[in-house]
Amino acid sequence: MLGMPTPGAAMPPPAAASPAAMGGRPMNKTMLGVALPGIAPTGEGPPPAPPPPSPPPLVSAPAPRTATVALQVPYVPPPEPLADEPAPPPPRIVRRKGGIPLAVVGGVSAVLVLGLGAAIALLWRSAPPISAQPRSAPDGKDVLHLSCDAKSCADGTVVALGGARAIFAKGEADLALPEPLRTGENTLSLVIDRPGMGRDETVKLLVPVAYRVRADVSTMNGPRPAITVRVEAQPGTDVQVDGKPVTLDASGVGAYAVDEAAATEGPADESRVVSVDVPYVVVQKGGSTEKGTASARVAVAPLRVDAPGTKAVVDDGSVLLAGRAAKGSTVTVDGTSVAVGPDGAFETTVPLAALGDHGIEVRAGTAALAPRTVHALVTRVASLADAARQFEQRHPIGYDVVISDITGKTGQPIVVSGEVLDARSSGHRTLALVNDKRGCARGPCLARVVLGRDVPLAHGDFVSAYGLVARAFSAPGGQTVPEVEAQFLLRGKR
Repeated sequence: MLGMPTPGAAMPPPAAASPAAMGGRPMNKTMLGVALPGIAPTGEGPPPAPPPPSPPPLVSAPAPRTATVALQVPYVPPPEPLADEPAPPPPRIVRRKGGIPLAVVGGVSAVLVLGLGAAIALLWRSAPPISAQPRSAPDGKDVLHLSCDAKSCADGTVVALGGARAIFAKGEADLALPEPLRTGENTLSLVIDRPGMGRDETVKLLVPVAYRVRADVSTMNGPRPAITVRVEAQPGTDVQVDGKPVTLDASGVGAYAVDEAAATEGPADESRVVSVDVPYVVVQKGGSTEKGTASARVAVAPLRVDAPGTKAVVDDGSVLLAGRAAKGSTVTVDGTSVAVGPDGAFETTVPLAALGDHGIEVRAGTAALAPRTVHALVTRVASLADAARQFEQRHPIGYDVVISDITGKTGQPIVVSGEVLDARSSGHRTLALVNDKRGCARGPCLARVVLGRDVPLAHGDFVSAYGLVARAFSAPGGQTVPEVEAQFLLRGKR
């Protein structure tokens, strides 16, 4: 046991040691031989010699047997103070020959990016151009035939000008112009609407027009229906239409009319289309020659006058005029408008002030259909019997002559006399099937008689119809018989 008292032995209190007893040295040792802080030597050299042993303390009684052993701990000198090291030299950048500095690389990248953006912008802004060629449509309106790269104007691309629209298909589109082009330069702004995510834009086109030759169908509504070929050119230009020279006025305007009165005259149950293709030749001042064709298509309205028919003989002071036109038509009788029903039917009374011939003009048309004109001739007589004698002087043909060639005898005068087999009224007309006895050598000789007035007829009545051969008619039994457009009837003569 190092420095520990024996158990059970009483330890006297330690006596105070005087400095003299300690050999004249202050008592500043540690118990275990460990140096106190602040007294350890700091210099280098051999360790100091151990101090001399202290004399035993003076006591009056024997001291207990205790022993204190001083441990000899090896001395460890402190580390040397840190020395100040010089700062390292700055790093040296080694530049490789042929390399590109990062700053330059960054600058070039920026330039490339900007250049690519500029290229994209140029490609985006400069779409392939749209070319236009002015043309004339069959209805007389101006049309722009547009051509565009199919990649830029994909199918379904819409082009608009004012209220007109057209759709591209395979890079082509025909745009009907709301207003005709004028001679000279025409600046047009086309609105392009591409499908999907395609770019929309407005394209300006400059369409120069040295001359214009177009067909005008509006003159079909005039008193003398015609399709007019209108010419606009620079003064001094020579123009021929349909092989005939066209005189231009001081402003370079001229016209050539194609008469279409015959196509709009006479009754028709359906609308009919009138078409013309007129060639032209234009010789400009510089000597250049261009050829073309002015085309036009126009539909003429239907019109039928049931009563009194196209030709009628009456002994009354007035006649009922009735017929049918297209729905929505405007109908005039001798220039005076008459009421038209929802189905196109109309009727009016026409006075016949004096004996003799009375020409009646009936005209009907719509906003989309050119007017048709039917002329009816009504003759007022004092006596129908006298009219019959005058008719016989025209040497009318008989049934047997007509039946051999109905089509060839159309329009010739004929008299049918016989028994009424069937009769009915339709639209102020009287329709009768008559078994002719006058011009028939071997019967039965059936003829269909149409009279433009309401005349009550019954089966078995005997009548004589004076009129013209109209056409071939298929009777109920399938037999082909002549149809007679009667101008008047006489009853009771056999």
